[in-house]
Amino acid sequence: MRAYLVTSALLLASCSVDTEPRPPPSTRLVYPSGVAFWRPEATTSTNGFLYVAGANFDKCYASGAVSALDLDALGLRPFGKDFSDEAEVGSFPSLLTDLHVGAASYALIDSFAGEMALWSPPGRAPRLFVATRAEDSVLQVLDVSPDGKDLSCAQSGTTVDCRVNALSLVNVPGANKDGMPGAPAPLGVTVERNNPDALVWVTHTELVGPQGSDRLGDLQTYLVNLPAASPTREELTTSRFVPLGVGGLAPGATNSVALGGRYMYVSGRNGATNDRGTVAASFVLRLVDRTDTGRVIDTSLRDLYAIREARGVAVEPLMMRDNPTQVDPNRERVYLLARGPDTLLILDIENSRADFPTMRVVAALSLPEGASELKIIPRGQGRGNLVAVTGSGDEAVSIYDEEVGQLVAQVLVGDQDPAQPSQPYGLAVDVRGNSARLFTTTFGDGRVAVIDIPNLDQPQDARRVALLGARQLRDSRQGTSVCQESSP
Repeated sequence: MRAYLVTSALLLASCSVDTEPRPPPSTRLVYPSGVAFWRPEATTSTNGFLYVAGANFDKCYASGAVSALDLDALGLRPFGKDFSDEAEVGSFPSLLTDLHVGAASYALIDSFAGEMALWSPPGRAPRLFVATRAEDSVLQVLDVSPDGKDLSCAQSGTTVDCRVNALSLVNVPGANKDGMPGAPAPLGVTVERNNPDALVWVTHTELVGPQGSDRLGDLQTYLVNLPAASPTREELTTSRFVPLGVGGLAPGATNSVALGGRYMYVSGRNGATNDRGTVAASFVLRLVDRTDTGRVIDTSLRDLYAIREARGVAVEPLMMRDNPTQVDPNRERVYLLARGPDTLLILDIENSRADFPTMRVVAALSLPEGASELKIIPRGQGRGNLVAVTGSGDEAVSIYDEEVGQLVAQVLVGDQDPAQPSQPYGLAVDVRGNSARLFTTTFGDGRVAVIDIPNLDQPQDARRVALLGARQLRDSRQGTSVCQESSP
């Protein structure tokens, strides 16, 4: 069914520099991309645990990897402390190069990792999902130990090589000769974090269809879904692929997906095919009906803004107008990162559980070039949220305050080296009470930047407090990292 909503990084190419396969090092991060945070409720941990996917972008090594970082063991400054005592702030090192990654807190995955999602329903230890754009277009699944420190491969027993039996999203049993349905080059992944019956949803950046076809209508893109509790080959049937080019809507590559009460909000980006090269984005934002996934609604945002494509997307509930202490199940707020020009769009969705919801653009804020991912930092009932955005153009994390309607902080995360930009990409957030801590992967220099906001009422005080990991060396002649030997 076709309907319209009423209105009022990273495609990567590999560069193999060695013919001798080598595992990636456990002592440092290699082109970190996706990231997730977890702190057990019943724990003595002060700072919690961070899980980082290394993308192995230039194929220096035989694979990518996921590392589990114990933030207390690293010596990170305690969460929530303010900056009033500069001597105390200075007593904690800002460069933490020893990651303390042991054999059990490190696992191999396929190369070209994208986003990471963490699933942690009550009564069980967390599970990590990582989309990887290696040759087999794989969804990696890793389990975290109850204490947060160790990793195991959910699809291959206890081995630390999660490439074994990993779930390919192409060559699906029942697919036709053109590979449809399939999800080549998966990138985005999301899951309802606390729902024991949740589905994990995956986007992909490469269109699929007949080789040599010049007609966009012959191609297709899909949202893939699997039970978070059993992401197995037996579950991956053709019915798990939800087409986005239906009812006369053109298919288009996707970047990210966010889950609302009734609808999934899917961002569209430039994509690719095997034989046609780059394909321009067909849409910026579409809604997929969770109660009937055959219904896809286009927002027609390009009728309002000259947007080229989109990246990260998030959704938060809105409160009732006559009772700001209660969530309104029929209203949602969507945050979307657009590119060309780079813009943070804030959209209110009214009648969000109806067959035909309506959309109102609340704000359109200019952003630095290269906006990629965003996270929402809630400040509680009746308060405006903070929105953190990564941007590769100025090597900073930007923080937008809804209550004042503008950017209030831009925190530099790299060394401002033109020969090796830091390229902040993935984001994770730890929010407790009126304080927050942000973690952003710096894809270009191989580290994770840690940003503290001790008081959410004063987000302008946000400060980078640490860089995790040794800086990734770079060969300026080839534009690739310097392959460094280190045993995992």
